[in-house]
Formats: sequence, structure tokens, C-alpha cells
Amino acid sequence: MHFFTNNKLKKKEIINKKKIVNTIFRNGKKIENNLLKVAYLETSTSKYNSTSTFKVKIAFFVSKKQIIKSYQRNRIKRLMRRSYQLNKKIIPFKRKKIYYIIFMYLKKKLHNFYELKNCFENIIQKLFFK
Repeated sequence: MHFFTNNKLKKKEIINKKKIVNTIFRNGKKIENNLLKVAYLETSTSKYNSTSTFKVKIAFFVSKKQIIKSYQRNRIKRLMRRSYQLNKKIIPFKRKKIYYIIFMYLKKKLHNFYELKNCFENIIQKLFFK
């Protein structure tokens, strides 16, 4: 019998409204890493979704200008989602704030999973443990 932590990415955790994305880009703060750029917004209450039980809502972007092939963009997004899922357990959920985070891939070529995972660890450390 295998025991795995329930770190699956739920639909309610994903940002799916264009209005929220535009607000994050306009009013949010930005952090940049060697592979990732992160735009995030901290709110004390969720004015976009009052019934949300999740303290962190996320989105993953890969530019079509950076990575032309769609299968490569999709692979990068899958790797980014998996990296986030593995690092989700270190996020402190005790705070009363709700975080809206957008992860954007910066490079023009594919990098391996371990580099991406390390970048996610560094970004999460910068975001939540300032």
C-alpha cells in the first residue's frame, strides 16, 4: 500500500477569469528567477470569489513567442504544474490572506524538471518566507 500526500491541483485552485489576471498584472508585485517570472497579488479577502476555501490561486503561462511548438508549451506547463504540486506542501496556509499567483516561463528552450522544481522552491521561499 502506497501513501501519497494529497497535493493534486484542484480546479478551484486555478485562476480562470481574465479580469483577475489583468488585475494581477496591473496591481501585483513581480519576482523574477532564472527560468520563471512570477506576478502575484495578496488580498485580505477574496472580492473575486467569496466562497473560495483555497488560500492560493494560481495560473501558468508560457508565451507563444518564446516557445513556438505547442507540444513543448504544453510540456512546460505540465512540468510547472507538477513542480507546484510538489512544492505546495511548504506553503503556509495559516495566514488570513489570499494569494493570486501567475507563473510565467521565460526561456526559449526546454529545461529539465529538476531545474524547474528548484526554481519553484526558490520562488515559493521568496513569496511566503520573506
